[in-house]
Amino acid sequence: MDSNHLTYFKIENFKRFDSFEISNIGQFNLLVGDNNVGKTSVLEALLFDEEIYEWVVKLYNSFILRKLFPTIGYKISDIVSLINQKETWQSILTQKDISLSFTTQFIGEESTSFIKIIPKMLAELTPDEFNSIKGQINDNETNTFLEIDRNSSKELVSLNKYYLSQAKKTFNLLANNTGFSSQLVKKYAQNINPYKSVRKQFDSIISHLITNLEETRIHNYLGEDTIGVVLSNENTVYPITRFGDGVVKLSRIIIGILSCGSDKRIMIDEIENGIHFSRLTTFWKDIILLCRNQGIQLFATTHSFECQKYFVEALIELGEEYQKDARNISLVENSSGEVKSVTFDFEGFEFALNIGANTR
Repeated sequence: MDSNHLTYFKIENFKRFDSFEISNIGQFNLLVGDNNVGKTSVLEALLFDEEIYEWVVKLYNSFILRKLFPTIGYKISDIVSLINQKETWQSILTQKDISLSFTTQFIGEESTSFIKIIPKMLAELTPDEFNSIKGQINDNETNTFLEIDRNSSKELVSLNKYYLSQAKKTFNLLANNTGFSSQLVKKYAQNINPYKSVRKQFDSIISHLITNLEETRIHNYLGEDTIGVVLSNENTVYPITRFGDGVVKLSRIIIGILSCGSDKRIMIDEIENGIHFSRLTTFWKDIILLCRNQGIQLFATTHSFECQKYFVEALIELGEEYQKDARNISLVENSSGEVKSVTFDFEGFEFALNIGANTR
């Protein structure tokens, strides 16, 4: 594991969670649990970045990608108009009058650190707060501000275009069933196509689903750029969508891992969807090896017992070096409605599966 990998994470006052924490986090983490237990919300919280503008933009990009706001685009101006509405924050915070808090610990650190965020509307600012922030009010759209407390050092920032434009606009959360998109083509064109060695790595993994693949490349199809597929002994370039949802899903995952930015963290919702069970062991090996080679920390969710089983099979084939950094994290709702996490290391998880214990 690398120095920017989380070993402990706690979120408070976010969506359904008054308080939720995960400890003993590995590099390869599979999150399991019942419907509506909050697995996707955990992935959204894990978009956390110490630069709060990064977290805000990544969070709202994930909402837009999942079509929670179908009329909103990916432009910063669109996000600014969305997050400057009081109702938007009310959908995120469990309780509107207390802070949203992150507590983290990274590998090699001896103690935790925290960041607390309190959204404030313009009308809620005190005179002193307004005077301290008025230089940042440079447009007619800014109505929301964040009070940010980093380990007891406070600042007040305006959620304006300038502040949010600092974000690198990475897509660290791959939502379920979002399919093929122009954003996927854009990321392929930026991070895969120009680099021969990276494209060969991409093609090598895709060839496990398209066995006669010769290469992929940017291709103009019906007047728009797409990811083109060239097959062995054929002259035609096909759009990658021709080869089905599984190939598109795998492409999204590979491109996501290779495009996830400096925080080196990727979140994948319902990772096995679209992949036939007979290919899941190879699929898992490809994803784990790519994350290890790129220094990426993986958080993935599943409902599937088969996905858990093949996760273990892949790790058995890869060996102890990978097993020691693998975790199964079960989310369980108790009788009080609180969601708790139970972390299994590889040996505990493998044993639980072998005796038929329910780890979901």
